[in-house]
Formats: sequence, structure tokens, C-alpha cells
Amino acid sequence: MYRPKLSISSTRLLRTFNVVSVLKILYKEVSCSRARLAEVTQMSQATITRIIIKLIEQGFIVEERLGDSNGGRRPIIFRLNYEQLFTVGIQILREQSVIAIIGIKGKIYAKRVFYQISLEPESLIKQLAKELEILLQESQVVREYILGVGLAISGVIDRERGILHKSINLGWQEVKVVELLESLIELPVYIENDANAGAIAEIWLGDAKNISSLLYLKAFSGIGAGIVSEGKLLSGIKGMSGEIGHISVISNGKHCHCGQDGCLETYLHLPDLLKQYEKETGRSLNNSQDLFTLAFGGDSVAKSYINEAIEALAKAITFVVLLLDLELIIIGGIWGEIGKQFTTLVTARVTEIMKDSRMDRRILVKQSSLGMDADLLVATGLVIDEWFAPPICAN
Repeated sequence: MYRPKLSISSTRLLRTFNVVSVLKILYKEVSCSRARLAEVTQMSQATITRIIIKLIEQGFIVEERLGDSNGGRRPIIFRLNYEQLFTVGIQILREQSVIAIIGIKGKIYAKRVFYQISLEPESLIKQLAKELEILLQESQVVREYILGVGLAISGVIDRERGILHKSINLGWQEVKVVELLESLIELPVYIENDANAGAIAEIWLGDAKNISSLLYLKAFSGIGAGIVSEGKLLSGIKGMSGEIGHISVISNGKHCHCGQDGCLETYLHLPDLLKQYEKETGRSLNNSQDLFTLAFGGDSVAKSYINEAIEALAKAITFVVLLLDLELIIIGGIWGEIGKQFTTLVTARVTEIMKDSRMDRRILVKQSSLGMDADLLVATGLVIDEWFAPPICAN
């Protein structure tokens, strides 16, 4: 079985359980004294001191300041060296690709957008490697301080083996993405389905930092869901968990191209909604944002589409929540960009359905907080998850 490399210059040090524990605490608590690290990790202060010395030598942590004294010497407070710890996030679309150098707290330091010469896998991966070299030169970021490269791609992914089994958007099948790219850039590479990666990124960089069970729903050209249950990413035997687009949620609903009626994707697939709007009104819309603006501005046809989307979403969310007992629902992708007004309406409808089912439980539905560069941050979340915690387990 192929496994991605987990190293830059000091793999054995950084991947030991004790060191991972220290890195995780420093990441989450921002800064800590030796005593605090020993208390939280339940290691001896001697062990903590040895780890700290090694991490300082490697440039991964620094002395931040002196803490308050409790009667003795003032303790030294340590933090991660954010100025020397970077990730690379890659977004691949059919039209263009984006590469960014991103700090481990989500700050984008440099970004490069380019058009692909070819969508053929080996050709595009070679171009990615060349574009990354250009970005490194332009940004003057030292390669040794890049923890890894993350790719979040819509499709069926084997994260452990680094293989993309199938991506309809890219037209790729059985591509050893990680192996091919690592051989060219000599950095560890991590790959995951974009919806699964979105759930991971929300835990590390978004609004789900203290949440153990959530659903991240990403919708645009397709509908995918990343599900984390009790700290475990549910990926399934064939990596196909979260493919909820073709769950029939509306009785006697719209006909779907898959052959069923009332599928969730039928109500959320925006390219089709724009075509339907033009057919029904005779007016063409440039983009999905125009549809949303019209809907919340009182346009009856556009508003009916939004109301149908709310109903379909609410029923799908209720089903998943009751099945897996989740705490939080996060909507990403273009539907997540509509704003709080939309997610408030979805939350209200979910609450109504729960009450009708005699399951009087409030479920919070939120838009993703990752912003305009969400896909890049989602990719970065994969790297952070590998380095600063034992990886979220996949069932």
C-alpha cells in the first residue's frame, strides 16, 4: 500500500506521539509554559523540556515571553513559530487552478492563479509542480518550512493510498495523484474529497473547533457532504460516504437526471436552476448571485426556487441528523455564500420538522466561515490535520 510521506526534515521527531501531543496543545492554546504542557499532556517536565529543545532547534517553536510568577522564577511561555510554518493549498477546476502558500492559522501569504495547458493528469500535475516552484521563488518562502501540500478534489478519493478513483469534473480515473506530485516537488502531499476536507477544515480553521460531530455540505455543480461523527470522518468502505445528492427528499418532486424524483441535487444544482429560470421567465441570469438577489428582493419565481431548496435541504439535514446524532450543520460552496438569512430559514424549517417528528431538538445550521478562499483553506486543513493531531480516523 502506498502511503504519503510525512516528513520535511525531521519526520521521526515530529510524528512521535509525545511531540504530536505538544504540537496539538500549542496549536489549540496558542501559547503555553512547560508546566501547562506537562499538565495537559500528562508527561513529565523533563520529557517536555527535551521535546521543546528539539522543536526550538528545528525552528518549529519559539520563546514568546515570560509568564507571571507564582512565587518562583517566571516561566517561559512558548508558541508555534507561525512565521516559519506554512502549507500549500491547491484548487483544481476545469477552467483554471490556484496555488497558495498559507500559514497554519489560515493566513494566505502568496497566491498564483494559472490556466491549465491540459487536463490530462500527468501533464497537469507537472504544471502544478512548475507553478509551485515559481510561487516559492516569488514569495521567498523556504521550502523546508512547508509542512505539506493539500489538494481537495470533487470525486471518490482513497486518502490513505493517495489515489483519485474518479472525478467527473476533471474527467480523471485511477490517478495516483499523491505519488506523482510528491515525486516532482519533494514535499508531502495529502488528498481528500472536497466535502470531507471541508469538514476537516471547519474543525481546524472554521466554526467547528470544539465540535465532535458535524456535517459539512458543499453544493454547486454537485452535492457532497463531509460527515464527522464523534471525531471520526465517515468515508465508507469505498470512500463514497456523503454522496447525498441523489437521496430522494421530496415526495412526487422534480424529476432528476438519475431517474428518480425529488433528489436533493435537483433543488440545489444551480446551473439547472438558472436554465429553469430563463425558461420560465424568458430572462437570462449571469450567475447564481443574481438568482439569490432576485429571490430575496421579492421575485416570485426566484423565491420559489429558494423555498424549494430550503425544504429539500431541511429534510435531508433532518434525516442525517436523526441518523447520526450530529451537533452542527455547515453549508459551504455557493449556497453557503448566500448569507445568514438563508441559513436562518433552513434552521427554522429543520426545527419545525423535528417538532412534527416529536424530536424536539434544535439543530444549528451555519454558513461556512472560511470565506472567498474556502477551497484553498479546505486543502490546507488536510495538512494541518496530519501534522497537529493524530489524523481524524476514517471509518
